[in-house]
Amino acid sequence: MIKALTLGLTCFFVAQSQEIRIDTFDTRSNRTGYIVVNPNTGRLDQFDTRGNRLGYGTTTTTPYGPRIDTFTNNGTRTGSGTLPTTPRR
Repeated sequence: MIKALTLGLTCFFVAQSQEIRIDTFDTRSNRTGYIVVNPNTGRLDQFDTRGNRLGYGTTTTTPYGPRIDTFTNNGTRTGSGTLPTTPRR
């Protein structure tokens, strides 16, 4: 019983801490890097094709939709914006 409970809790915590990886491409379908998003903390990290960290960012929920702010490694803001809450058609 205790082993089953421990296994269940371990699986729960592993499932809660999974990060999402998004590969990025240019207009000619060449891979330019990837973004790793942690949905629990709202943090995102940007990497090039060799795994060098290019910057970081945060995602927050607002009444107008998700807001994303991005920064370089030294903290300079590179962009921000709010995603629409309604799907595009």
